[in-house]
Amino acid sequence: MEEYELRDVSYGEMDRGYESQWELMDDLFTWLDFLLYLFYKHHQWLGPKNDMRNMMGLVVSREEFEHNLTKAAQLGLVTQLDEEEADQLEGAEAAIQVRLERTTCTFPLLELFQRCGLDAFERSCVALAYAGTLDQKYEKLFAYLQDDITRKTPSTALAVQLFLPGDSTMEEYISRFFRRDTFTALFDQERLGAGQLVLCTTVLEFLSTGTVTPLPGLRLFDGKVETPSGPLVIGKEAARRLDVLFREPGARIICLTGGPGVGKRFQVEHLMARTGQRCIFVSLDCERPEERAREGVLAARLTGACLCCGHMEQQDGEGRLLPPEEKILQTILDLEPAHEKVFFLSQLPIRARLSRLTVELELPDPTEDERVDLFRAFLGDVPLEKGLTVEELASKFRFSPRQVELACRQAAGLARLDSDGIISSQRMHQCCYRQVVHKLGDLATPVRPAFGWDDVVMPQDQKKLLQHACGHIKYRHKVYSDWGFDRKITYGRGLSILFAGAPGTGKTMCAQVIANELNMEMYKINISQIVSKYIGETEKNLQAVFAEARKSNCILFFDECDAIFGKRSEVKDAHDRNANVEVAYLLQQIEEHDGVCIMATNLIGNIDAAFMRRITYVIHFPFPDAAMREEIYRRTMPREAPVADDIDWAFLAEKFQLSGGHIKNIVLSAAFLAALEDSPIGMSHLLRAAVRELKKNEIVVVREELREYADLLD
Repeated sequence: MEEYELRDVSYGEMDRGYESQWELMDDLFTWLDFLLYLFYKHHQWLGPKNDMRNMMGLVVSREEFEHNLTKAAQLGLVTQLDEEEADQLEGAEAAIQVRLERTTCTFPLLELFQRCGLDAFERSCVALAYAGTLDQKYEKLFAYLQDDITRKTPSTALAVQLFLPGDSTMEEYISRFFRRDTFTALFDQERLGAGQLVLCTTVLEFLSTGTVTPLPGLRLFDGKVETPSGPLVIGKEAARRLDVLFREPGARIICLTGGPGVGKRFQVEHLMARTGQRCIFVSLDCERPEERAREGVLAARLTGACLCCGHMEQQDGEGRLLPPEEKILQTILDLEPAHEKVFFLSQLPIRARLSRLTVELELPDPTEDERVDLFRAFLGDVPLEKGLTVEELASKFRFSPRQVELACRQAAGLARLDSDGIISSQRMHQCCYRQVVHKLGDLATPVRPAFGWDDVVMPQDQKKLLQHACGHIKYRHKVYSDWGFDRKITYGRGLSILFAGAPGTGKTMCAQVIANELNMEMYKINISQIVSKYIGETEKNLQAVFAEARKSNCILFFDECDAIFGKRSEVKDAHDRNANVEVAYLLQQIEEHDGVCIMATNLIGNIDAAFMRRITYVIHFPFPDAAMREEIYRRTMPREAPVADDIDWAFLAEKFQLSGGHIKNIVLSAAFLAALEDSPIGMSHLLRAAVRELKKNEIVVVREELREYADLLD
């Protein structure tokens, strides 16, 4: 080394500390270069007679093979140094230590040493591996010193030889790399198993940036510089209890349980913001949850953050959620999270015996009053269409805080694109239904409402009753919450309507009118998919229907409901018993359901008497008289349709005593007859269509009964 002189550490700067991490690394590079030079100097080379030293690692000569058999094992470097070399190395290390003690700034490397509790040997190993990443010159040095040109990273054996204390053995320190602890977690586990010291990507990122960037399923929330996504509108009591638990000394697991979107993670974010702490959020919904947990624990330790794990639930074969397994929870604790407080988020209560004290805090679904506050807070100052209130929205949509936030943000964003900036009722409901996730489509058929109040032709008493039923939903919050009826009526708050009448009298149409008036989606229940011949299957299907209806916030429409709402009979055999059980179970579901349920039947006499007590409104659909039939004819005809002047609406209504469903068929058939003849819809088309409609029901029309219109049949 006569031609090349090694650098010295900055002895002249010992009166001050390091001001940057790069300044520290520069001294560490100098110290490491000197250390590698000493190792090179005392390495048991093959000798000057070997003329293949430039090919070491690629070719093994006979002389090298024999030399390796006879040479002694390589010991720690410190035992091979002379007094002058040892003093020089000790002086360099002392100079670095003095400057470190006077350093007031914080660097990622120093934070890593402190938070991971590394000793001198472990700190040296980290510095060795990090130096090889920062400067490519070390790749060649490592390959040369390890007699293998393909080994460009330091091996665990090389690290032990370089940093082994004088009074220790190789076996003692080599075994350190086979443990699973805070130190070995800093390195790539696969490469470490192969004997290579390579820092994992999370550590390298932290050393370079001082933080960790978001990864799939892993995110850092810094309460000092970040703010939660929104204000803490509800859950003030839960927040207070979290503050108390977080301030209490000692290691604790804080379990937050509750349904999806109730604000478990949101509460933790607000806690971090109030206390100025950091938190690593880890989602374990992945193929390798243990590996994800290990990454989360490491990131939390490096950043000095709390650890918060969520999405730990399992699913059985039928898709039902199961509580988190005790194995994965204890695995996380065995990784030794640095912070004494660990958060577990779960939809179901955690039933496990863990090594740390566990405290569970349940976050219930928001009440209707809380949903009102949420809608009001997230809508802000964006005006709503006249007639639409946050109280109505809160009573219709049993949303979580997250769903309310997303629906309001979307509606407000779309309203800003309009000139008036007002959120219409239709748009607000559309944005709300976009937040709904359910499987009701597997058991029912969606019905798109196509009728309004102008299409309804029925006596005024029944029509007012329909309007009162709609008011049951619109003013639900005022009656139950503002007027205090929620303390008197603890169950059975849903709206159930029974439509009874002959076929074709408008029951299905009025169900669509109610759905249109309330801006709610409607699903028609397929009876064939509900009723089963197997014992218990019908009840299971009914439970699934009402469970999904609660998620979907929609209207359930049971057509021909007497098939499943029939009267209970005397028990004579097992079949009667099972049939009665089905009806009884359905009665319970109807009473407990707090949504909207509409049922239609042609045979009201077959409905069980106990079921009638649970119905909020019973509306009878009478067979239309002549005046009503004429009105139905006129309203069924679209304004755009070409209509001739020869139509005698009164004669059609008086002569053909048909229901509204039949009249709809007649008008539609007449329209196609007119289109075929390329003429306006006239009396001839309507008359022929009416006669055909009667023939379908085996009713014969005599020509003489048609009087002056008989010739129009020809």
